[in-house]
Formats: sequence, C-alpha cells, structure tokens
Amino acid sequence: MLERQRTVPGTPPPRGAADDEPTILGFPAEIESDEDDDETDPGVALVVLRRPDRIAGAALVLAGVASAASLTVPWVRGERERGLSLFRRGLEVVDSGLGEFLRSGLWQPVAVVLGGGVMLVLGLLLFLPAHTHRLLGVLALVAALTATAAVLTLLAGADWSTGQFDLGTWVAIAVAALGVLGALKAMLSLPRVTTPPRVATPPR
Repeated sequence: MLERQRTVPGTPPPRGAADDEPTILGFPAEIESDEDDDETDPGVALVVLRRPDRIAGAALVLAGVASAASLTVPWVRGERERGLSLFRRGLEVVDSGLGEFLRSGLWQPVAVVLGGGVMLVLGLLLFLPAHTHRLLGVLALVAALTATAAVLTLLAGADWSTGQFDLGTWVAIAVAALGVLGALKAMLSLPRVTTPPRVATPPR
C-alpha cells in the first residue's frame, strides 16, 4: 500500500492585472466607487444683490432739508438778515471774481446751501437699488466737506466762540455733520453677496 503523500495546500498565484486596470506594486488595485461622484456640484457662482442704502440716504436727505431750513433763519445773533438774504448777496459777489467772493465772507452760506442741495439729490438716489453706492458716497463726501470747510471758517473767524451764532449757523453745522456721516456710510458699505437658489435635479 502506497503511503499517502502529505501535501501542503498551496497559495494560489496572484492574479495578473489587466493592462487597463490600475495596479499597486504589481497587484490589482481595488478602487471604491463613490456614490456621490456623479452628484458633485459644479462651481457655484456668487450673486451681488441690488439693494438701497436707506440709512445713508436718510442722512443726506436730512442734510439737504437742513440746508433749506438755514435760508429761513438768521445766522448771526442780533442781526435780522436771514440766510436767504446772505445767499443772494453771496451770488451777487460771485460776479466780481472768485477772490472777491472768498474775501467777502459770504461764500460760507452759499457753500452750505449748494452743498446741501447736492446732498439732497444724492440722498434720494441712494434709495434706488444698486450693487454698490460708493460713487454716490464719494460725490456726497465732496459736497459734505465743502459745507464742513464753510462751517470751520465761520468758527475760526469767530475765534471758536459760538456766542454770536444764531440758529442758521447751528443748522449749517448739522448740514455738515449729517452729510459726512451719510457719505461715509454710502462709501464704506460693502456689497451683499449671496448664492443663487439651488434647482432640484430631477431623478434619473
């Protein structure tokens, strides 16, 4: 009787990888399929919203209204001459030349009233929706700084004493302050960016 030959079960040789299969160190690589691969979202585009700037617009409109109100009250205490009379006299001096106009001491009411009128128009435009209002803010800042220069000149001419100022000068100070605040608000407000609403993909 032949002795049964004891054998050790052998390890099957590694399966050769096909030419088009990925391999790792010569062995076939198993790559797990991701179910979400075919559902990957493409690049999402951002959308800049068009919106009004009501706070800046309200401040500039108030500055314009205040400049109009300064025409109805006196600027210097003890004098009955109102802002409208000062404004008209200032326009008359303009015909004599810019130098004479600046030396007359009447350019301040003209600068405040005209600057306030510009700020009123720009403030109304700020209520219209737009991507950004920076250009309007820059224009408003120029008008507001013109009114501010007029007010500071009045204060410097009075040795920084407000004792001789009447209601018209205080209203002019309000015009400059509201104008600067509204202009800076319009300039520094960043555009609001959002993503468009996602459209549901119909099932396949």
